[in-house]
Amino acid sequence: MERIDDRCAEFERQWQTGTPPSIESVVSAEKLSGDTAEVEREVLLAELVVLEIDYRRRRGELPTKQEYLDRFPGHAEALNDALNEGEKPAGAFVPPTVGRLSELFPSLEIIGLLGAGGMGAVYKARQKGLDRFVALKVLPEEFDHDVKFALRFTREARTLAKLSHPNIVSVFEFGKVQDTFYFLMEFVDGPTLRDVVHGGELSPEQALAIVPHLCDALQFAHDKGVIHRDIKPENILISKDGTVKIADFGLARILGNELQQTALTGTHQVMGTPRYMAPEQFEGTRSVDHRADIYSLGVVFYEMLTGELPIGRFAAPSRKVAIDVRLDEVVLRTLEKEPERRYQQASQVKSDVQSIASTEPPALAPTLALGEVDRNAADTAAESSSPSSDASLQHQELAARLLLTRRELMERVRRSLRPLLRGQLVQILIGCLIVILGAQCWARNTQVPHRLVCGIILHVYGILVIAAGAAVCTRINRIDYTAPVDQIRSRLDAVRNVYLQVGAAIGFPWWLMWIPVAVAIGFDVVLLPNSLIPSVVVGVIGMTASYWLYRRVQQPGTPSAESWRKRFAGESLANAYQILAEIERAQIR
Repeated sequence: MERIDDRCAEFERQWQTGTPPSIESVVSAEKLSGDTAEVEREVLLAELVVLEIDYRRRRGELPTKQEYLDRFPGHAEALNDALNEGEKPAGAFVPPTVGRLSELFPSLEIIGLLGAGGMGAVYKARQKGLDRFVALKVLPEEFDHDVKFALRFTREARTLAKLSHPNIVSVFEFGKVQDTFYFLMEFVDGPTLRDVVHGGELSPEQALAIVPHLCDALQFAHDKGVIHRDIKPENILISKDGTVKIADFGLARILGNELQQTALTGTHQVMGTPRYMAPEQFEGTRSVDHRADIYSLGVVFYEMLTGELPIGRFAAPSRKVAIDVRLDEVVLRTLEKEPERRYQQASQVKSDVQSIASTEPPALAPTLALGEVDRNAADTAAESSSPSSDASLQHQELAARLLLTRRELMERVRRSLRPLLRGQLVQILIGCLIVILGAQCWARNTQVPHRLVCGIILHVYGILVIAAGAAVCTRINRIDYTAPVDQIRSRLDAVRNVYLQVGAAIGFPWWLMWIPVAVAIGFDVVLLPNSLIPSVVVGVIGMTASYWLYRRVQQPGTPSAESWRKRFAGESLANAYQILAEIERAQIR
């Protein structure tokens, strides 16, 4: 396997230097050496055909299967292998269980599944010896007995392991354990770009902060001869410190599925994501060059700016959102259907984006300023602004960090409200039980006045309890955590006001509500004077004291009103307000 790998690597090097050898000469040399068995020569032939088709396509040629059948008669099986026309296993990929992986990788503590798809499954794990978190990616087991795949996996994985770049997810280790091919990779603690886009949290400024890092990663990989082939938001990760990283470099080529653009839901047939693929990737080519990644970058850039995909006859980004119109040319050039008309290097995209970000448009307000993200940082930058790319990059990195900081803080606000939401759901359930109890009481005792009255009281009170809980839940769910902080605070005030108002509506009567409850469950003795009179007196006193305290809370002029309001509103809302105050102190809008 290592010898075949070396032959293929040398074959690629000669193609890259402009002196491509013929497949026949390489195979003949192997025959003459006598070191390679017939089955190994078949594998070598299949891989050399794969590589030659790849490089010929990049030169604009259109090699056909029949051409290779004529060149290598008697090797139809190897050629079918090379062209992915052999039998393929059916069935969806089922990720291995945590227990199974713990058996396969005893040196790792498998924590849980992070995600799964056609290209495999990713798990969060901890390396016990190094005490660090890693990402373990396992590939579908359908390739476990495929010698050709094992060769391709080894060759490509070696290349990927050499892609050491701050914006590329590092590969620490790769190999095969029993029937499972795997990668051990850097663990990125943060969301994918898809999560951020879906959350509506990405501003044009932050999109411009992300694109240069993507360009750096792509340019570095392309210089090493590695094409991603599946750039999409799911494969772009953003760590908590704002670092942007691209994952799954070269995985599409390892899986050998570039020809399978049909039936894209099949596990073994996923090459890329259709909405992000360059037009040439749909044309039946065995492979594409680096400019396909630039097209996919353009799709991602357009989606980051507008929240939409450039499908059909799409409008320029500036017609969708308020951005510098000069960005239209950059985005539309990356989305040219003909590769020759696109940017030819990812570094060119970065250069144009940074040039636009660092200079004001001739006739427009600077929509790319960071004032809306961090007013103090923008003021400082304005004093020393220059068109240098270094200053622009610092601004962009600041925007990316603020995006992640805001996202993390808003998630804390959301989590702080969960206990209140759960409490209201429990309250709704209690209200339903009260309604049922009251209905049973009055429906079965229409001829018994005191039971009829108590049942109706409970029934109405239960409906009020349900309505109160639903009102609070509705307002919690209406909070848009991507909105400006002042709007979120306004929504939070609405939650607190409704909570206090409905709390009073159902809390005051609660002092006396136990009496009809006792009657409804059969303890009519509570209506006897010796029981009823003291109960009513205590209930009236409690209601009076509660009402007096409530009035003090509601009076804005009372010095202690705000502190009492916080106590009545509960810990959940108090924590949410505290986090919002942190966000405002950090001047994150």
